[in-house]
Amino acid sequence: MTNTAQIPDFAAAEWYRDPKDHRCPHDGWLEALEITEPASGDRNQVRSTAITLRLLGAYHDGHIIFRYSGVQNYSLVAPSCGQGLGDWLDDEILPGDRGLLVHRILKS
Repeated sequence: MTNTAQIPDFAAAEWYRDPKDHRCPHDGWLEALEITEPASGDRNQVRSTAITLRLLGAYHDGHIIFRYSGVQNYSLVAPSCGQGLGDWLDDEILPGDRGLLVHRILKS
């Protein structure tokens, strides 16, 4: 039996891909990216990685927050960011190895 990642319901929702919907991340702007290592154990020796991503919605009337816990690896690439990263153009959420999810984000 393989451990298959469950794609979140919102990723398949019509509103998620509709730039006219204020909940859609398309054209959102990154406001914050936080990478933390929550710890437990008597010496805080049991560690994991968590990422929180906060976008200002395209219509500037709300925020979209992505929270990832139990992160196994991540990669951040910003060929240019002197004036910010630009708009969130597109993304895909796919099943990955070992029952994990992969979230790829394309920015302008």
